[in-house]
Amino acid sequence: MNQVMSNGLRIVILLAVTGLVARAQCAGGGLAVVVNKANPTESMSIAQLRKLILGDVRTWPDKKPVVLISRDAASDVFKCVLSSIVRMSDAEYHRYIVGAEFRGGEPLAVRTVGSGAGAAKVIAGSPGSIAVVQVGELPAIALSVRVVKISGKSPGEAGYPL
Repeated sequence: MNQVMSNGLRIVILLAVTGLVARAQCAGGGLAVVVNKANPTESMSIAQLRKLILGDVRTWPDKKPVVLISRDAASDVFKCVLSSIVRMSDAEYHRYIVGAEFRGGEPLAVRTVGSGAGAAKVIAGSPGSIAVVQVGELPAIALSVRVVKISGKSPGEAGYPL
């Protein structure tokens, strides 16, 4: 019995440490949300962003289809999006997306890019696009995209949630 409790405690500790390590990669204020300059959206909540990333919302208020520009699943940005915005593991996220398609939903329009500059290039040519990028990439791409406030706050502003 003690061996079972000991193994259970080890698993709990391992999960807690793994969660802390995953969170440590995602420094507060390190992410920014960007859209096409023609997109009139200036601010959104974390809940609205989560719905866009999960594909629960497929169109913008102006009826343009949402196109998610995502980083590679192995990137720190993608991992941070999953842990801090979507709050799912990689496997859970992919099951969620596949499940939505299995239930008859349209496949989520996702384009994968390797950098913030790659995301900005795609976004500039696609009015319904949205991406999450590292704040450090903003100076190089800010002229070609619109930075969206999250919960009314801009990156770098006190209380910014990403």
